[in-house]
Amino acid sequence: MKKINLNTESYLFDGENGKFRAIPFFELSIDEWVIYQNQEPKYLLNFNYRESSFVKQVSESMEQGVDLEEIINKYGIYLGLYWTTKHYITSKEIPDSQKPEKVELELIESFGDIANELIFIATDSYKQSDLINEDELLEKYMIEDESGFYSLESMVVDRKENIEKLLEFLFQIKTELTTIQLSENISIYDLGSLIGKSINLNQLESDYQKWIEISGRNNTMDEYGTLLGLISFLERSLEKNS
Repeated sequence: MKKINLNTESYLFDGENGKFRAIPFFELSIDEWVIYQNQEPKYLLNFNYRESSFVKQVSESMEQGVDLEEIINKYGIYLGLYWTTKHYITSKEIPDSQKPEKVELELIESFGDIANELIFIATDSYKQSDLINEDELLEKYMIEDESGFYSLESMVVDRKENIEKLLEFLFQIKTELTTIQLSENISIYDLGSLIGKSINLNQLESDYQKWIEISGRNNTMDEYGTLLGLISFLERSLEKNS
């Protein structure tokens, strides 16, 4: 993703708890929108950037009558994050309080640059060729065992650094991932050395809030349920080699 430095201005506002400074991005055109992540400005959506597949996807949805805020909010929910195009500054602006600011935002070129689908697979052995195509991967491993469980679990995580945060949370150890690049869009992380070292469900209950704090993800039943499913899957996979 491209980084964009915006020269903008912050203003003082008079709120219930006193004065505070915030950036409302008054200077943006009607084709430019800031995407706030957990109430912090994070990304720039510029409809003039026509090379962006993300812009094309959003534009197509808007042409079908879907509101921009609804679209962005749903993208955030898919990532497990709170996304909005609204700054929610409702307090009264204090006149002549502007101050020059420089804000770094990221220009989303492709939603795939942000959305990383992690698919955890438990198996005794595997061939790289089995994993190159996602459809073939699901066909091979999306099979119920005698107890009705599948040989895989999945989770969508934004950005590569949060993949590392997730693994560190699950296994309580900072590890350097062994990566095998298979194609432009698919990589393997070999977690065989971590089998049997994941946290248990009691630890999830006590440490869940820590995960929310370090990841910045939404505190929802879906988030908790996904982690619960991952940990249960890892516990069922103790006898597998990888």
